[in-house]
Amino acid sequence: MTRKKSVGLYISCLSVILALVGIIAYLVNTGTNYYAKMGVSSTVLLCLILAVAVTLVRIVIGFKGTPLIGDLLPVCAAVLLTVGLVMLLNVRINNLAAVFTFENSAANMADTTSCIVAIAGCLLSAVVSIISAFFDITKVKA
Repeated sequence: MTRKKSVGLYISCLSVILALVGIIAYLVNTGTNYYAKMGVSSTVLLCLILAVAVTLVRIVIGFKGTPLIGDLLPVCAAVLLTVGLVMLLNVRINNLAAVFTFENSAANMADTTSCIVAIAGCLLSAVVSIISAFFDITKVKA
C-alpha cells in the first residue's frame, strides 16, 4: 500500500512555522530594553517547543499510517499551543496595557511590536493546529 500526501500535512507544517515565528518573536521580545526586565518565561517556551515537537512527531507518524496515537497528537499540540498562548498573555498583558496608556513612547512601542507578533503567531498557530486535527497527514493511494 502506498500513501500520498494530504492537506493535513501542509496545514500541520503551517502550524509548526507559525509556532516557530511565535517562539522567535517572543525571544526577540525578551531581549528588548523594555521587556528584558521580565525575563523569559520557561512555561511559555516549554509549551511552544513541546507543541512544535508533538506536531513534528505527528507528521512523521502520519507518513507510516494513521494509528490511534496519530489521532491524539494533534489534540495535544493544540492544547499545548493554547496553554502557551495563555501563559504568554499572562506574562505580557500588564506591560502591554502600560505601554498603550502611560508609558507610550516610540522606543516602547518599537519593543512592543515583537510582543504583538509573538502573540499573533501563537494565536494563529493554535487555530491552524485545531484545524489540522481534522485532517490526516497521508491517505492511502487507490
